Amino acid sequence: MRLPMLSSRVRKLFAAGLMLALLSGCSVTTFESPPSGTQVACDPRLVGQWHSRQLDDTDRISILPKDCGLIDRNTGECPSDLIGYRFTYLPDATGGYIVATDATLATQPATCQRMQREDSDDDSESHRGRYMLLRYVVTPDRIAIHSVDTLRMARLIAAGKVPGTVKNTDNHAEHPDITSVKQLDAALRETKAKYDEPQIDASVKGSSTQIDALLASRKDLFFAKPGVVLRRDGKAPGKAATKPSPRANR
Repeated sequence: MRLPMLSSRVRKLFAAGLMLALLSGCSVTTFESPPSGTQVACDPRLVGQWHSRQLDDTDRISILPKDCGLIDRNTGECPSDLIGYRFTYLPDATGGYIVATDATLATQPATCQRMQREDSDDDSESHRGRYMLLRYVVTPDRIAIHSVDTLRMARLIAAGKVPGTVKNTDNHAEHPDITSVKQLDAALRETKAKYDEPQIDASVKGSSTQIDALLASRKDLFFAKPGVVLRRDGKAPGKAATKPSPRANR
């Protein structure tokens, strides 16, 4: 599955850690605007050698200083799930937000720029120009990455508590916008018989200021349990490497 335009097809967060399970399951939340603040090309606290144990496999990645570009240490290449996407960072005291958008070859991480994305009919045009968010919490030896709880977000939208739209992505033609919690529950019952995971697309409307207010007022929008935990290989870099990379254009 591909990152859904960052489509509803993603199963992992940047695949091997910062290959990061952009989503849980096959549902996706996108935002009309990113949170406000200075987006940087890289948070230096993320730079280094990391590993993440997934079931019986251990993924090993390097996060590079220039733009937090990733290298899968098993292959020596950019993880294929990152090709065609751009990631910027909004750091804060405990971690920050990863902001993901569609990208050209020139604006994706430098480690991926020599690689072409394979086009897929599964990619959804409706997500172009929108933003996806991940929340990360960082300590010197650990990165925990939390994805948005799309079903919780969809319920808030369907109940009229958050501006936006909800769709059942199993079949857009048969399922127009979901406008009530009752319709959402019916859609979930219908897809449960076909899939292990719900297929819901939650699209949040609003300016950056409105997204800030939403994130501040709802502490439960992201899963409490991280989708991926990265653990550092070796020692953390010294305190000298603490200045964020230059501001990245939105």
